[in-house]
Amino acid sequence: MTSAAAGLPQRIAIVAPTLAGVLCDRSNLIRALKARGHAVLVVAASQLAGEVAALHHLGGEHRTFDPKPAGMAFFAQRRVVRAVRDILAAWQAGTVVVSGEGLAALAASAARQAGARRIVTIIGGLGGGSAAAYRRAVKLSAAIICHNEETARAVSATFKLQGKTLVVTPGDGVDLVAFPILPLPAQMLPVRFLMITNPDERVAIEAYTAAARDLTARGLDACFELATDREAAQDTTLLTVAGVTFHGRAADPANLLAGVHVAVQLSADDGSPAALKQALATGRPVITLDVPGCRDMVDERVNGCLVPPGDQDALMAALESFVRHRDLMPAEARASRVKAENGLGGAQVLAPVLAAIEG
Repeated sequence: MTSAAAGLPQRIAIVAPTLAGVLCDRSNLIRALKARGHAVLVVAASQLAGEVAALHHLGGEHRTFDPKPAGMAFFAQRRVVRAVRDILAAWQAGTVVVSGEGLAALAASAARQAGARRIVTIIGGLGGGSAAAYRRAVKLSAAIICHNEETARAVSATFKLQGKTLVVTPGDGVDLVAFPILPLPAQMLPVRFLMITNPDERVAIEAYTAAARDLTARGLDACFELATDREAAQDTTLLTVAGVTFHGRAADPANLLAGVHVAVQLSADDGSPAALKQALATGRPVITLDVPGCRDMVDERVNGCLVPPGDQDALMAALESFVRHRDLMPAEARASRVKAENGLGGAQVLAPVLAAIEG
């Protein structure tokens, strides 16, 4: 009988590339694990006191490591495995949840060496050369969690999953109480757009700010807002673009969403962007990428629109369309909330994830 079956608390470690990503994508999961009596450790890179304080507020402990040490790849990877192994062994982790295309396999190896009884791999997306990157992690794992059906089909076709649990769920969902439907701003012009993103999503930030700059120069009756952690951004010049209002880290995303008409999300973000789910829950029309996971949350021109990755013209056209057709926003707002209620509620989404982790 496992400790979960016996109703005993477990020691569960989450290994991920960055603490910022964990706080964005796994906060609901950490809360749920703590509510069930488990001890939770997050092993992720961070040197920011604010991030660590936010994790402590959730009830989790933190250990940091260097996910990209200098040196030849083979030796750098061995250093990562040793560092993570030593952390997990010292903390006596019983279950280890790993993620990150470049990290999952190394973390799974570290967990096995540290004596973990159960390993679970989270795969946000499987494309390009990422199959090889996840192969070792999948082999060592008792359960695989995918954040959309397209990724799950690819995982099933690529790896041998006999005897392993495969869970398909949109991340850790969204708290529909903490993110209630909010009325759209009464003043419809200028139309206010907001993107909440992690500071390492450079491509997304560049695309959004470039569109904002160009559309502002054209005289579009719109305002563009960006929320990300300036302290963690490697290039702050991206955060000082003319025409964009910068908010810093989104400590209270619901409050930010209350002041805007449309949410923009241009990152696949682990296959199920938390900021996108939060926007839907608050009743905001959305613009997002036509990629696995993101496309599942948008009914084209019903609650938002999809743009192809890397298509700047399509992004600008989508932004302009919300200004031209702003009379449709109330209906789109209602459709977004319905989308969230029908498949993104935290308790509903997390139930199979918790079962997979607890074993």
